[in-house]
Amino acid sequence: MNITNELVTEYINGFYRPMTSELGELRDEAEAAKVPIILRETESFLNFITATVRPRKILEIGTAVGYSAQVFAMCGAEVVTIEKDEKMAQTAAHNIEKSPFAEKIKILVGDGEDIIRENFKIGLDCFDLVFIDAAKSHYKRFLDAALPLCKSGSLIISDNVLLKAATASDSYDPSGRFKTNIKNMRRYIEYIYSHPQLQTTVIACGDGLALSRCI
Repeated sequence: MNITNELVTEYINGFYRPMTSELGELRDEAEAAKVPIILRETESFLNFITATVRPRKILEIGTAVGYSAQVFAMCGAEVVTIEKDEKMAQTAAHNIEKSPFAEKIKILVGDGEDIIRENFKIGLDCFDLVFIDAAKSHYKRFLDAALPLCKSGSLIISDNVLLKAATASDSYDPSGRFKTNIKNMRRYIEYIYSHPQLQTTVIACGDGLALSRCI
């Protein structure tokens, strides 16, 4: 029996509370402006995971307004976040600077893969958690670049992998508008499920989360 639907999500989100009043205000602003940030149930899940795993260093690919970077920083981790859009990075920097987490978060501007390869060295830089939430057609590039910076036990979380159910069925994209994104996301999920260095599961939380543990 399929119990994943809008009523269930609405019920679960009835228990949601912003982690801080400032983050609550930032969420309201982002949602009003239709800026994509992590969904409420995704935030709750990430907060639970980071509180459990206690990562010391987190790499985020896709900063947006700096919301999720602050969520990650609340667990005490050092966060490096990458944003390709310069204007969005400026907005994120402004939001982060006025938060209590400014010293914990570093923003790098540019393409995720390029920034990783230019700024980090294999064997010297290592991340306990990687969060991928940028251009959906490029998840594989981002993962391949980040994986050498992970150790055994590191966690890689990919957001929005179900693409509002279109990854599961073309019927959710009747116009074919997102055909390329859907095709690439399906390939990505197949890739991480079969990758010899990863143990992966996909869960229907938010818009779909792929959880990959480095082995």
